[in-house]
Amino acid sequence: MTRSPLDDEGVIRLFGPISTASVQPVIEQILIHNLRGDRDRLRLYLDSPGGDVDQGFALIDIMAWSRIPIHTTALGLVASMGLLLFMAGAAGHRTLLPHCSVLSHRFATITGGTHADLVAGRVQEDLAHRRILDHYRRHSLLCDDEAIEAELLRPNDRWLTPAQAIAFGLGDHVWSPSPSLPLPTHLSSPARSLSKALS
Repeated sequence: MTRSPLDDEGVIRLFGPISTASVQPVIEQILIHNLRGDRDRLRLYLDSPGGDVDQGFALIDIMAWSRIPIHTTALGLVASMGLLLFMAGAAGHRTLLPHCSVLSHRFATITGGTHADLVAGRVQEDLAHRRILDHYRRHSLLCDDEAIEAELLRPNDRWLTPAQAIAFGLGDHVWSPSPSLPLPTHLSSPARSLSKALS
């Protein structure tokens, strides 16, 4: 990730799939700001289709460890592990932009090997599902496994509007732009009529 003036202002970006390569610089920035003690908050902007579950939880653990509150903002798409990262932001400071797409679903994996390998791998898969359920319990309004699986971790994808995500407690508010400024009075009459018709 190329260093930006935003970095010194406590603005952190994670755009794209969750992987070791994308998570490592974000963790590094959080650690640096904590060592310096130079900010009263950090702002993490997320636009991610999801990705590696283990790397996502590595970042979630660092976010929880951080002495500096991390405010999260979702834009574009927050899906799968991208959504879990958004949910991990400081309570009261998890913002969705109005045109953000939100996807919640069960994690998927591709496994192979001998029968013994598959049996051993199933243990890790069950542990991952348990971690995800616990994360939803901590960071949403749903407090039991059955409700979480029925509403947000269905066998099929669950797409949500920002408002629906707020209703489930996955975030805290949807950002609203300022009302449009009034039209200048010098606009022609047809332009004013068209503006009125579109409003």
